[in-house]
Amino acid sequence: MDNLFKSAVECYQNKQFEKAENICLKILELDPNNFDATNLLAAISYQNKSYSKSIKLFRKATEINPNRFDIYNNLSIALLQENKLKEAIHSWDQAIKLNPNFSEGYFGKGNAFTDLKDYSQAIDNFKKALEIKPDYKQAYNNLASVYANLKDYENAIKIFKKAINIKPVHFNEYNNLGNIYYESYEFNKAIENYNLALKINPDFSLIYYNKAKALYKINLKQEAIFNYEKAISINKNFAEAYKNLGNLYLDLKTLEKSIYNHEQALKINPKIKYLSGTILQSKCGLCDWRNFKKEKEILKNDILNGKKAASPFSTILIYDSPSIQKMASNLFVESEFKKSKYLKNKKQNKKIRVAYFSADFHNHATMYLMANLFELHDKTKFETFAFSFGPNDESQIRKRVSKSFDKFFDVKLKNTNEIVKLSRDLNIDIAVDLKGFTNDNRFDLFVERCAPIQISYLGFPGTSGSDCIDYLIADKMVIPHENRIFYSEKIIYLPNTYQVNDATISISEKKFSRRDFGIPNNSFVFSLFNNSYKIMPEMFDVWINILERVNNSILWLLVDNETVKNNLKRILVSRGIDQKRILFASRMIHSEHLARLKLADLFLDTYPCNAHTTASDSLRSCLPIITLRGSSFASRVTSSLLSSIGLEKLITNTKKDYEELAVKIAKDKNLYTKIKDELATNIKSKPFLNTQIFAKKLESAYTNIYNKYVNNEKPETVEIL
Repeated sequence: MDNLFKSAVECYQNKQFEKAENICLKILELDPNNFDATNLLAAISYQNKSYSKSIKLFRKATEINPNRFDIYNNLSIALLQENKLKEAIHSWDQAIKLNPNFSEGYFGKGNAFTDLKDYSQAIDNFKKALEIKPDYKQAYNNLASVYANLKDYENAIKIFKKAINIKPVHFNEYNNLGNIYYESYEFNKAIENYNLALKINPDFSLIYYNKAKALYKINLKQEAIFNYEKAISINKNFAEAYKNLGNLYLDLKTLEKSIYNHEQALKINPKIKYLSGTILQSKCGLCDWRNFKKEKEILKNDILNGKKAASPFSTILIYDSPSIQKMASNLFVESEFKKSKYLKNKKQNKKIRVAYFSADFHNHATMYLMANLFELHDKTKFETFAFSFGPNDESQIRKRVSKSFDKFFDVKLKNTNEIVKLSRDLNIDIAVDLKGFTNDNRFDLFVERCAPIQISYLGFPGTSGSDCIDYLIADKMVIPHENRIFYSEKIIYLPNTYQVNDATISISEKKFSRRDFGIPNNSFVFSLFNNSYKIMPEMFDVWINILERVNNSILWLLVDNETVKNNLKRILVSRGIDQKRILFASRMIHSEHLARLKLADLFLDTYPCNAHTTASDSLRSCLPIITLRGSSFASRVTSSLLSSIGLEKLITNTKKDYEELAVKIAKDKNLYTKIKDELATNIKSKPFLNTQIFAKKLESAYTNIYNKYVNNEKPETVEIL
């Protein structure tokens, strides 16, 4: 018998598992309760990935000999393979009873509790393993990972450093520490550790990828590109590296390279999230509309079928459908964020504390609208705070808005925990998210609940699809009552328009002439100064029709990309229109841009995503704008502005009506003069530019929802008269 078992062991060691199994079965025929054969047969089954069989055999082995702690350990390992975590923990408990100094048992339990997301128990067991075995490197690493999961970065860093102090140091330990520094927004320290990892292993693609992410966070974009490319050169199938590189090029507005890298990512991994929508958005940014209808339809069907194919922002740009937009937001939030928790303030403040969260407290379109509002808040009733997680460009508008708050916090390099704690320590009552799902957002702050009342405003014209946002500020034009079902938030209905406008914004006194911009003096100028990604092919067709019908007319667009220019010129020529009838403007400082607008005759609004700040700019400069009113929030913004200024006659409901109105205004000088005069009069008399009235109405809304909260009432839709 002994010789037979010895032979089985030899076969097992030589990985001759079938021979070893046959020998064990022979032994068990002779002796059904042979411990050694049962144990070895269990190990063979495990090696053959017959985990269920392995579990049965290890259980039998413990019954034959219940005093072997190592067999309980093996049983636990097999149970893990079947995801029987609680049973594995019980088995390790048995092993530890037999051997109280069994550090691997505590380590195994720690891993199982981690998988169960019982982090408290996981920490206790990893610590016990380390008490027994102080140089247990993997226990340090896994304990640190648990702290990282809990966003306790301080402890995570401390524990990872202990692991690194145990020699030899593995490159992945520096990489892991770098990742923790990255999560805690200590990007320079993250890069230092990635560099240390690369010294040990200069050919590991993941480290270059991680380093690139950190470099991007400190605005070293070219260095980030180099490291993404290095990661890809090592691993040609690194889909996430292609994706992030594409995102970086999108940020740099290098759209051709963005599309290429995103398409490569999808080829490698067709299931990668949101890229289909981003690619279509980028193609729109280039006015490359080849296959647009087909790709748009495929993308819509993917969203309706529950696929994470497009981000909420891409969806808003492409579809005039609040139902599709809500579905995209729901899918995004469910995938990327956890459920939000209710937060109760510790005490009631003497004044209502309102905090605005944004990356745009600098030379940005949002500030052109909001700066005066911040200044006009009633400081006898409200304390106002700013949480800025964007760049400090040291511009005049940055200096202006920073002075308008009771406290202005630059939190760009603070992690989620730190910002949320700061907000809670300040006992903020109302947190206003000015970003939503737009670029550089910090939606994670609102998921973690930085205030008991959380509001979405201005930056993202659509629903968050999340339970963490209690209210969305709107008006009855952008969200008609019948459309409320498409919004997860309760609606704060402001009178007039939801979009604030700064009454103090000045227009440059520079006197521009049409000659300065190559515009013929006797032409009728249709203008559009929106970003090119808002131009959709069906609307460009309408604009071409308008040009065809209005002799001596010009289309004047804001375009700073040569590919866009060439694509649009090509389309014009294909329709038999002289390419000289389309002119391109470049970006200017805001006050001069407003002065330049006076050279145009009529602003042609985009659809389905309207002009926002650009529409306000045009009206402020007394440039009339016509719009096509759709169904979604984003497609009704300009209608809201026109209504607030008493020019509802410039709102249309079909593409045909839009075209006819543009042609009529261009050809009828008396009508055009009447509209211009009406705009010039109404800009002074209507609430459009009365920031003071807007501030009072908004504060009335804040007071209303705050009182509901204090009285323990659930959020409900509010209408401010």
